[in-house]
Amino acid sequence: MTTHWPHYEKHLRVGGVLKEAVFGFNDGVVSTFAIIAGMTGGGAEQKTILLAALATLVAGAFSMGLGTYLGSKSEKDHYESELKREKYEMKYLPEVEKQEIRDIFAAKGFKGELLEKVVAQIINDPKIWLETMMVEELGFAQSPPSPALNGITMSGAFIVGSLFPTLPYFFHDDRIFYISLGLGILGLLFAGGLKTKFTGRNIFVSALETLAVGAIAAAGTYMVGDLMV
Repeated sequence: MTTHWPHYEKHLRVGGVLKEAVFGFNDGVVSTFAIIAGMTGGGAEQKTILLAALATLVAGAFSMGLGTYLGSKSEKDHYESELKREKYEMKYLPEVEKQEIRDIFAAKGFKGELLEKVVAQIINDPKIWLETMMVEELGFAQSPPSPALNGITMSGAFIVGSLFPTLPYFFHDDRIFYISLGLGILGLLFAGGLKTKFTGRNIFVSALETLAVGAIAAAGTYMVGDLMV
C-alpha cells in the first residue's frame, strides 16, 4: 500500500503594503543613522544632530511617501488604461480577441481539438477572458496597487525606521552615539530579516547583508564629517 503524503508549496508573493513597509523602514534606519554618523564625525552638538536627524525623518517621509504614491498611481493608471482597451476590443473586435487567445495557448503547446476547447472555455466567461488577456497578453501579474495606501505605508515605515537611531538624542547621555548605533544595528538586522519574506534567502545572510550596507553608509558619512573638522 502506497502512502501519499500531503504536498504543500510555499510561494513568495512580492508586492503590497508589506513590501513598502519593509523597504521604507530599512531606508529610514540607514539614511537617518548615516546623517547622525556624519554629524557626529564632524563634532556637532547633540541638539544639532537631533535637528539634522529630525529633518531627515520629515524630508524622507515626504519624499519616499510621495514617490511611492506617484509610482503606484502611474502603475494603476497604466493597468486601468489597458483594462479599458481590452474591454473595448472584446466588445467590438471579439474575433480578433478570440484569435489572440488561440495564439497564446497555441504557443503553449495546445493543438487541434484541445486548443479549441480551451479557447471556447475561456471566452465563454467574460471575466476569465479579460483576466487571461491582462495576464497572458499584457503581462500584468496582479491587481493594480493602491497608491494612497502604499504611499502612507512607505512614509509611516520610514518614520518608524528613522526613530530607531534618533530617539536616544532626545535624552542626555555620554554614550548617546553608541546607544543610537546599537538601535540602528537592531533596526537593520530586523529589516534584513523581514526582506526574506520577498527574497526567500537565508534570514541570517539577509540580515547581515543589510547591516553591512548600513555600516558602509554610516562609516562613509562619519569619515566625511571627520574630514570637514
